Amino acid sequence: MAKQRLLVMGAVAGVTVLVVGVAFTVGYRVGAGTGQPPGSGAGDDDALSVITQAYREIHSRAVHPPDPDELARGAVRGMVHVLQRATGDRYAAFYPPKGLRSIEELTSGHFSGIGVWVRDAQRGLEVVSVLPGSPAQAAGIHRTDVIRRIDGRPVSELTTGQAVSAIKGSPGSRVSLSVERHGRRLGFRVRRATIELPNEMSRMVAGDLGYIHLFGFARGAGRQVHRDVARLKARGAKGVILDLRDNGGGLFSEGVRVASDFLAGGPVVRYERRGHPPVTYKATGRAFTKLPVVVLVNRATASAAEIVTGALKDRHRAIVVGTRTYGKGSVQQVVPLPDGTAFKLTTASYLTPDGKSINGTGIRPNVRVARPSLQLLRATQILNGMVLSSSNSRG
Repeated sequence: MAKQRLLVMGAVAGVTVLVVGVAFTVGYRVGAGTGQPPGSGAGDDDALSVITQAYREIHSRAVHPPDPDELARGAVRGMVHVLQRATGDRYAAFYPPKGLRSIEELTSGHFSGIGVWVRDAQRGLEVVSVLPGSPAQAAGIHRTDVIRRIDGRPVSELTTGQAVSAIKGSPGSRVSLSVERHGRRLGFRVRRATIELPNEMSRMVAGDLGYIHLFGFARGAGRQVHRDVARLKARGAKGVILDLRDNGGGLFSEGVRVASDFLAGGPVVRYERRGHPPVTYKATGRAFTKLPVVVLVNRATASAAEIVTGALKDRHRAIVVGTRTYGKGSVQQVVPLPDGTAFKLTTASYLTPDGKSINGTGIRPNVRVARPSLQLLRATQILNGMVLSSSNSRG
């Protein structure tokens, strides 16, 4: 039985997706599944016999029978479609072999593409963030640009997955994009490249404050944040701004580890799975418990980024500044199949340490700042006040 992967997915239906290899963020790996859902029994056998008979009849009687692999994949696609329609599982999806390989690449942080975060927009894809040093940045693509055409084809004719697949490609090849910017149409021809996804970027701001911009939760994010906080402290940082804006999530385990960088034990997130008792994940490792922290968020802060935000807010470890987060409190599982394809479905949900469900509602910041241009400034002001208050309390 192929290993199953537990996912806390970021944006497929309206949040951000990263055009560097795949359209999804990936959650952390658990042990091999049994392959038997709760309640399996005779009814399941009857249903499977219908599929088997239909396969055999088509394969043996059709004048021009389809390729057996394609016939089997069509059956899986159909089941996923029914799952989407009957249960409203908007995250359910079918992946051909190429799509599954791209998902597996995501955990390593190595991709081929142009390096932008995008989300669904009316008849297009809105660029939410451009990775530093990426081909997209070099070409002059900006945040808030809306991609309307890819190699001449309207984005409105494509699914999100198809659009992302059309933008990505082999290193060195080029893609033509028609972009709308403030009512103007612009054209770009971007050379794709192999991209090392940066989990983070850090620097000092306002003299004695540290700033960490976390782009995603690929493997190693928790370790990198811990390293950056240590370096910033060594440079004299008296507090840290953790910027999770436009962060669509990533590995569940890395979300727990990043929260653990600031929490001395205690709950980070509670995970609830059908047919199993709830599991509470607790903070582990060496934490910077005395350092004042401000977390920056916006509407595109999702999934694993919300795990960190919810944990630090509920545990009164940080002040959250910005706008309400996306509200991605469900958990997906990607199930690989023997032919190299896979499908994804929602299997569980998670709650913040206070037992709150954020699904569909998001996390409300402690201090709301709607204008993006003012969010970092306000976070800096608040953190300076926290540092001053902390210094006074120590005498």
